[in-house]
Amino acid sequence: MTAIPSRRHNRTVAAFLCGLLGMVMLPSGLALAANSLLHSTDGDSVDTKNIITIPSTPAALLAVVDGNGFVASLQMIALAPGGRGGTIVSIPVGAASVVAASEAPRRLGDAFLLNGLDGLTTDVEGLLNVTFTAKAAVTETEMVAMLGADRAVNVEIDRAVNTLLPTGIQEILPAGKHTLTSAQVAGILASNQAGAPESDRLPIIKSLWVGVAGAGLSAGTSATDNASTTTSEVAGTATTLAPALTVQDFLQRTLTGEVQVWQFAANAIPQGDLNPTNADMYALDKAEVIMVVASVAPSSVSSLYAAINVQIDSAFTDATITREAVLRLSMLGVNVVLVREVSGEPAVETVVQYNDDPVRAEVESYSSIFGQLTPKRVSQQVEGVDARIVLGTNFRDFIAGQPSGGGITTTTSLAVDESEPTS
Repeated sequence: MTAIPSRRHNRTVAAFLCGLLGMVMLPSGLALAANSLLHSTDGDSVDTKNIITIPSTPAALLAVVDGNGFVASLQMIALAPGGRGGTIVSIPVGAASVVAASEAPRRLGDAFLLNGLDGLTTDVEGLLNVTFTAKAAVTETEMVAMLGADRAVNVEIDRAVNTLLPTGIQEILPAGKHTLTSAQVAGILASNQAGAPESDRLPIIKSLWVGVAGAGLSAGTSATDNASTTTSEVAGTATTLAPALTVQDFLQRTLTGEVQVWQFAANAIPQGDLNPTNADMYALDKAEVIMVVASVAPSSVSSLYAAINVQIDSAFTDATITREAVLRLSMLGVNVVLVREVSGEPAVETVVQYNDDPVRAEVESYSSIFGQLTPKRVSQQVEGVDARIVLGTNFRDFIAGQPSGGGITTTTSLAVDESEPTS
């Protein structure tokens, strides 16, 4: 679970603290149970060393650029185990990057203007704590080709789509239900409206991707046209994908299976130390980011902190309960590296599975923020995971009526060390 060998630990702490400023409820109408990883039994396949192998879930970064060279929309594409289907995650272009203490605050979109695609990729990886195996910044025309020219996309939007022309702001699509071509979808994904907050556009971007996911792979486009061959791992049915996959390959493969669309919640950062120029800048809910990325792309995630790695299993269909568990652990500096929504009804007890006594002593100390925990020693071990917490109804009851995070506070400084750790 350490896909990035030398992640900037202090940078991720700063990102976490920034995310705390923008805590909002999770987006409605989506359930992580729809993701194939969370339904997958691949993670229950044990090899001869009694180690459960986490399926391969690579991720790619797709930026769509407008005619003036600005990033208009930003997406993470995470493939499901087996390389078919997956999750398209919409990322606000105006999300605040994690910066060093000596650097001025900037948006993800600013990183692209300053340092191109490599700079943007570095900032997104630092914010989401994920490693991308492919990246691309495409124009409107290139986006049409990626989608396939003969696609018919059904969308429903609750507001008009506007764009900025030399003659002023012009409406290009009214609110309501529409069937769009790939060219229209690409045109909106590549459209910026100067002066309007990005928060006005985010629901439209999400609706577009929901429509694209519903349309599936366009006729005449093969998911293997540009894709490298895959090789099966010995353990389970997980698939390892060759690094030669392009972002177009990622999108094509994702659209051949069950697709989920997620959009990170964002809260505008007011003018102040974190936003001195009063830019259109947003803080993400870091607990939501950790939960989603650890659900849809766990093999691409690395540990945030110098602490144990924890897996969370939840039978609750309410993702806010899982998010609360993630939040409480992350505020203690515990790494949440894998999140699964499991089938069945939640048990009463919250069980902590562990392999050695030092880990048991560590997780038992979490009872102050989790309520009663039932330790259970197991012989099997999940690769890269030190402890597995299975949420029970007693956790739901324990957090009822408490403030988010259980009133935990942290004194970690926002100062960031730019040096890379050696281990």
